[in-house]
Amino acid sequence: MPLEAIQQLARSLRTKKHFLVTTRANPAGDAIASALAFCILARRLGKKTAIAIDSSRFALPRQFEFLPEYESIRPELGRESDITLEFDLNQSDISGLTYQARGGKLAIHIFPKEPGLVIGPMKQREVNYPYDAIVVLDSCDLESLGSVYDQHTEFFYHTDIINIDHQSENEHFGQINLVEMNAVATSEILFTLAEHLAPESIDGPLATCLLAGIIHESKSFQTPNITPRTLAIASELVSRGADRAEIMRKLHYNKPVASLQLWGRMLAGLTIDEDAHLTWAAVSAEDFELTKTGEQDLLDVLDDVLHHAPRSRAIAIVYPSGQGFRAVVHTHEPAMDLRRSLARLGAFGSRNLVSCEIAAAASDEAIAYIKELLAN
Repeated sequence: MPLEAIQQLARSLRTKKHFLVTTRANPAGDAIASALAFCILARRLGKKTAIAIDSSRFALPRQFEFLPEYESIRPELGRESDITLEFDLNQSDISGLTYQARGGKLAIHIFPKEPGLVIGPMKQREVNYPYDAIVVLDSCDLESLGSVYDQHTEFFYHTDIINIDHQSENEHFGQINLVEMNAVATSEILFTLAEHLAPESIDGPLATCLLAGIIHESKSFQTPNITPRTLAIASELVSRGADRAEIMRKLHYNKPVASLQLWGRMLAGLTIDEDAHLTWAAVSAEDFELTKTGEQDLLDVLDDVLHHAPRSRAIAIVYPSGQGFRAVVHTHEPAMDLRRSLARLGAFGSRNLVSCEIAAAASDEAIAYIKELLAN
């Protein structure tokens, strides 16, 4: 773990007062859990936090609703409507000022330290953001944040960014970059950070968030990058009060019946194209109607399908949308950037999970187009 980055982050937590916490627009469990964990940790240190995640195209995973502070997640940034008036004092100084609002007018009374004060023209500046730092978790780049970044690029440009991630393809876009590629999950990094800053803050709620992120990202400790440290941290979190039984029940034993029915219909038509290294399935409007499900239910089972199709580099699910088809495409391959590969389809999302629109007459035609783009 890079000690210098932790020390820089510790200084930032001491000096900053209000943190905007965010993650990619299609957050996995580790992204949500680590974002909630950071909010809890920062508040324990006396700081204000707000969490915003773009959910316009990918709704937040419902199985994580049990985590503490989940209800505080908002789809967009909170704003204030403060207005700052600036005057050039022309090298002079003042001892104070007062103001009075009366009759629809604002009067400002200025008390100069020396006679002959000449004030320059007034400039009005509107301040819309209450945050003085941004914390981005489990995201390789700023573009993955969706509208949280796209609609507020000027704010991101002028505000300090703390970047915390475990993915090797991270672009180190922050003023502070806590990127640990040996960690299994971003939540694992958050544990080390909490241990360094305030070990006494790791109680039941915080430990539950961190353990949920690690369990989900590691597929319940089945991924090949599991380390003895990961297992030791998980054990420590349980001893600090993490509710492992509740985590396992919510993440693995509590899938809605409708989602399972959709999964069954999708698996029945699942095709593995070994030449293209692509697993794909077409979901029809009838499938959604009979199971009373929608796009979010697809996302709930997508990762499970990919996990059980290890020969494939990517999985694509296509279904009717408007006059054509919409595709959700997912990969676990670090070298693949689906946004770039499927850019001609207007791919929206992050490097490893995108949604795109395809003008096609049939699902087979849509899949053929995806294959062609992924092959290039």
